[in-house]
Amino acid sequence: MPLNSAVVTFPNARNSVDATQADRMALVIEEFTGMVEGTINRRSVLADHIPVRSVKGTATFTNHAVGKSTLQKVTPGVAPDGIKSDFSKASVTVDTVIAAREFFPMLDVFQTQMDTRREVAGEQGKEIAKFKDQAFLIQALKAARLTNSAYAGGVAGKPAGHAGGTVTTLPSLADAQDPAKLYAALLNTLAKMELKDVDPRNDDVVIVVRPDFYTVLIQAEQLVNIQYTTAAGNKVNDGWVLKTAGVPVLSSNNLPNTNITGHFLSNTFNSNAYDGNFTKTVAAIFSPRAIMAGETIPVTSDVFFDKLMLSWCVQSYLSFAVGPNRAEYAAEIALA
Repeated sequence: MPLNSAVVTFPNARNSVDATQADRMALVIEEFTGMVEGTINRRSVLADHIPVRSVKGTATFTNHAVGKSTLQKVTPGVAPDGIKSDFSKASVTVDTVIAAREFFPMLDVFQTQMDTRREVAGEQGKEIAKFKDQAFLIQALKAARLTNSAYAGGVAGKPAGHAGGTVTTLPSLADAQDPAKLYAALLNTLAKMELKDVDPRNDDVVIVVRPDFYTVLIQAEQLVNIQYTTAAGNKVNDGWVLKTAGVPVLSSNNLPNTNITGHFLSNTFNSNAYDGNFTKTVAAIFSPRAIMAGETIPVTSDVFFDKLMLSWCVQSYLSFAVGPNRAEYAAEIALA
């Protein structure tokens, strides 16, 4: 058989179909995508906690709110009044695509070295997880800082039964580093939320702190180890909960602690919604109901050959948005 008539089988082909470059890379793309998504799930502390709705056919998704009903005493012979409930809505717009992209000028570097592919997937997944977690935490903190309901529309106390967030301050960094004082601030904040009809244990409230404050709590034995399951029955992790309160405490470097300006998701249309000063933030305490999130493009990874660059391109991208929902389900502990 002439050498030039030999049938060549490419190891990355799927179902022995190797007629095109795309088919030859099919398994590489699947593997890379799986690695990115696996890294995101490992790195994100909120991936299994915050529901994200699909936003298709429109850029804006909306939540509607109804105020609480009013009870009245029934007097014999007198028809009860019809007392209307308040209705309102809040919207968030998905208008930005976030991407990570890298070029590999040598084909064999990407095709034959598994570690290279794994490292790139890990880096892209890590950055996406951090970016997404931070966006969720920013909006949870923004909800906590609302004086009135996100549905108030400038009218205080509306809709009836809805309220603003909760902010608890500690006098100094030394107080935040004191396990007894930090523990007391957490319990006090949860109590304030309960006064707004929030049930921290049954409403899936979580506490997110940065690693240094997490260490303060765990070394002082203010946390106990349990298997945490959400009200919907989803197992989140084997983790630590606040002693006596039963609320899970998550350690995350994704909790913002700087003055954020020029955030990728901020623009003039959303009034720079993701910018803010978080230099004094110690903890974010919130339920999934505190924020609403939607995505038009879920995390998508791709590998393709760029003829212009004469290189293989490796990229991951997504498009999502998040905003305050029920502010009474959010709280912040901050330095004074």
